[in-house]
Amino acid sequence: MLRSYTLQHECGDELEPLLREYRDVVNQTLGELWGNIEWKKRKIPGKKQWRLLPKYKVDVHSGKYKRKLRESLLQEWPYAAHWVDSAIKTAYSIFKTWRKNYVKGGGGGPLRKGSSQEPSKHS
Repeated sequence: MLRSYTLQHECGDELEPLLREYRDVVNQTLGELWGNIEWKKRKIPGKKQWRLLPKYKVDVHSGKYKRKLRESLLQEWPYAAHWVDSAIKTAYSIFKTWRKNYVKGGGGGPLRKGSSQEPSKHS
C-alpha cells in the first residue's frame, strides 16, 4: 500500500532539504541495486547474435537484504524512517521497470546517461 502525506506549499525552504535527501536516497538505492547486477551473455534464439542480460548476484528481494539496505540508509538519515522506506520502494519500482524494458529490447540503465556503470560491450 502506498501512503501519501500532506505538506504545506509555503514551506519550500523547509521542504527542499528533505526532497534533496530523499532524491539522494533513491539514487543511492538504485546504485546499490545496479552494483548487484552481473551481465550474462545469452544467445538470441533463431539468430547468430548474443545479448547481455542483467541477472542479480544476490537475492535483492529477500527480507534480509532489504533490512540490511534499510539499516544502512537510516544511519545518517535525519528525518522519519518512513521516508527511507518510501525511497526504497520508489527505487525498486524504477529498477523493476528499467529491467523489464531492457529485457524487452530497451537499452541504457536506470542511472543517468553517461554513467560509467553502464554494461561493458566486451563482457
